[in-house]
Amino acid sequence: MVRTAAFYFKEAIDIFIVYYIIYRLILILKGTKALHILGGVFLLAFITFLSKLAGLDATFWLLQQFWLAGIFLLIVVFQPEIRNTLANLGTNPLGRIIVPSEFRFISEVMDAVRVAMTEKMGMLIVLEQDMGLREYIESGVVLNAEVSKELLLTVFHHNTPLHDGAVIISGSRLIAAACQLPLTERQDMSKILGMRHRSAVGITEITDSIAIVVSEETGNLSVARNGSLMMKANCDDIEKELISLYKSKAQKTVFRKTNRV
Repeated sequence: MVRTAAFYFKEAIDIFIVYYIIYRLILILKGTKALHILGGVFLLAFITFLSKLAGLDATFWLLQQFWLAGIFLLIVVFQPEIRNTLANLGTNPLGRIIVPSEFRFISEVMDAVRVAMTEKMGMLIVLEQDMGLREYIESGVVLNAEVSKELLLTVFHHNTPLHDGAVIISGSRLIAAACQLPLTERQDMSKILGMRHRSAVGITEITDSIAIVVSEETGNLSVARNGSLMMKANCDDIEKELISLYKSKAQKTVFRKTNRV
């Protein structure tokens, strides 16, 4: 049988769909006991496959009996997760599928930035990219919390003990606050720029991270990347660029993993 390009395209789509379903399932079960049970189920399925492949008839028959009865047991065990998943899909079926949850934190960050700009609340937010920021995370207070507008505004409120340092976000998690960052040694930067701006440039000079700064004096937004500082940036434009960047990274990751399969 001659396999055409259309056949290989169909196979690629098939693999991608299976990968995406498993990926979303792991995200849904992440942090629950059901995730460990799911790992055991996958292991048992693999053993079943091997027993059939190796011609172990008795073992294969025994495992078949388990699967016949076990499917009902799994439904009972995963009942809370199944209920929550169906509820989420029912509430926003299109958004949950098309817009991955890992991109929603960007909107939370930029909503907090908009409030900070209006109220002239100083902010320094570092978005970790491919290079790890463990050294700087360890200099602050570890939070490891879900990113939200409310949490960011609380952290950077001038009466809180965490507002002076930087917040570091990795993926969609706020990893740490009150982090100390290296200052740039550039002499050509304006003397009116404060510690937050110099820290933003400093961290992006030696890592591939992105630093977002809101000036406490003017309320202006600045963004640093690759050691360059964009001042008086437009909030909407920055949000669009960040979403585009993270979507591009996610697509590259998915295709790399799909190719390995």
